[in-house]
Amino acid sequence: MSLLLELRRNVNDVRKFGPQSLLRHVSRLSGGKVERLSMPGVGSVFVRRGESDLDTFRQVFAYGEYDLGVAGVSERLKRRYDAILRDGKIPVIVDAGANVGAASLWYRQRYPRAAVVAVEPEPGNAAMLRRNVQGRDRIIVMEAAIGPEAGFATVINEGQGWAARTERAESGTSMVTVDDACAQVEGGELFIAKIDIEGFEKDLFSSNLGWIDRAAMVVIEPHDWMLPGQQSSATFQRAMGSRDFELFISGENLIYVRV
Repeated sequence: MSLLLELRRNVNDVRKFGPQSLLRHVSRLSGGKVERLSMPGVGSVFVRRGESDLDTFRQVFAYGEYDLGVAGVSERLKRRYDAILRDGKIPVIVDAGANVGAASLWYRQRYPRAAVVAVEPEPGNAAMLRRNVQGRDRIIVMEAAIGPEAGFATVINEGQGWAARTERAESGTSMVTVDDACAQVEGGELFIAKIDIEGFEKDLFSSNLGWIDRAAMVVIEPHDWMLPGQQSSATFQRAMGSRDFELFISGENLIYVRV
C-alpha cells in the first residue's frame, strides 16, 4: 500500500472509529491487547491489537459492505420486516460466522426491532463478540459452528480470527443449524441469513435447505479463492440459483434478495 493510501485510510479510521484505531500500528504485546473504540450511532466496541478485528469493523461500517444501496431493494426488505412485525412475530437475523460482532451490530442498527442470533465457533472471536454485544438487547450469542444438521466441528485457526475455519468432527465444538439459531428467539421468524463461514458453506448448503425459502435475504461471502479446487460455492450456487432471488454483489459478498 502506498504512503498516500495508508494516510487516507488512517484519516478515515480516525473519523469513523476515533484516534484509538491508530494503535493497530503498534505490535501486539505479549498476551494480547484490547483497545476500546467509539463509533457514532453504535457506541463502544473492542478490538484486539494485531488481530483482524479492526479490519472487520472497517469493512462493515466504513466500506458499507452490507449496505446494498440499490434502488427499491431496501424498500422491499423493509416491507418484509414490517410484515413480520405486523404478524406479531420478531424478525430474526442469523449472523453465521459472526466473528467479533461487526455485522451483528450493523444489522441491529439497521433493523432495531429484529433479533440477531450471532453464531461464532472460534473461542477468541466468540469472547470478543460477547464483549462487543454486551448490554445490547436482542443480540443472542451462540458459540457454535453452523451446518445442515446438529453435530460437532473442529475449529482451525492458523492465522487471524476472521480466517478461522471449521471441519466436521466426531466431537468438539457444537454444530447447530439455521433453524436451531432461529429457535433461540421465541416468536421469531427468519428474515435475513448472513453467512461468512470460510468455506464451510459447501457443507451448510448440502442439505436441509428449507430455511432458505423463509428468508427475505441471504448474504454469502464465497471462498473459492481461498480453497481452489474444492468447489466450496457449488452447493449454494445450486441452491440459490433454483429459487426466486435476485443477485447483487457488494464488496466480498453475494447478496440474494427475494423477488
